[in-house]
Amino acid sequence: MSCQLPEMKTGERPGAGGAPTKVAVGIVLADMTEIDDVKQQFTADFIMHETWTDPRLKGLDGCRFNLEQVWSPRLDFVNSGRVFPGFPPRVAVGPDGMVHYVQRYRGSLSFRHRLDEFPFDQHIIGIAVVPVGSSLLEVELTVDEKNTSRVKELTIPDWTLGVPRGRVSTFEHPQTGLGIAQYHFEISAKRRYEYYLWKVLVPLMLIVAMSWSVFWINPAQFGPQIGMSATSMLTLIAFQFAMAGILPRLYYFTELDGFITASTGLVFLALVEALTTAYLVSVDRKELALRMDRVCRWAFPLAFLGLVIGIFVL
Repeated sequence: MSCQLPEMKTGERPGAGGAPTKVAVGIVLADMTEIDDVKQQFTADFIMHETWTDPRLKGLDGCRFNLEQVWSPRLDFVNSGRVFPGFPPRVAVGPDGMVHYVQRYRGSLSFRHRLDEFPFDQHIIGIAVVPVGSSLLEVELTVDEKNTSRVKELTIPDWTLGVPRGRVSTFEHPQTGLGIAQYHFEISAKRRYEYYLWKVLVPLMLIVAMSWSVFWINPAQFGPQIGMSATSMLTLIAFQFAMAGILPRLYYFTELDGFITASTGLVFLALVEALTTAYLVSVDRKELALRMDRVCRWAFPLAFLGLVIGIFVL
């Protein structure tokens, strides 16, 4: 069989002037290695499949051609970023002029997301493509369900990825007003919070609980009481400096930021309470000081419990 291409205008789509050319698009996620929260980017390795029918190529079953030798939908990424093709740009022709183009891409793409629920957050990561220079009257995108998937094992360590899905939407070109099809590959990503639980939340809770020990120290013992309160406060400040390197630097508060700030406030209030009871003892009002300690023994833990529920549960 001869793989001689017929004379054709590669810039003219199949059936020009008639119904739009249908192009099935699918993406197989081969790997994802990183999600950068601050830059709002993810680094991935994926394979994109494009399939369409060109009647001008009938009878060339099994032939392969360079992409520029035939018409193609010229799909481009909507996500800003840098991706690099890994396969030679060649298409395979099947029965009845069906054309299949497969390309592997590696690199980084952007996706907008907020970390308000950090570190218990989850997001939808997407890859979006559009046919450059073609409206809905010329190119109609469909989902290639067969080639919309991911490999079972991915190397990204701190996220759990779900089952991907493909969908097609349309939007209006801001200049021409014509509708344009857009293919979306979407996959859910849920952060694995265990690291932050054991490295940040649990130590922070222990520091806060340590500050409550002043409520069981006799307020007449000024030195140990004030010393314990000051130690708790300084320990918490040192802890926050140590955590600065592992927490995302954002211009807005996350749930974890709110929890750290509120915990700092509770430790400071315990210090204020210790100073207050020490002063009361110095002016011969020891009974009031002891009563304040007894109230704070259950008031502070209840307030802390309400804080945890209010931030992470409600």
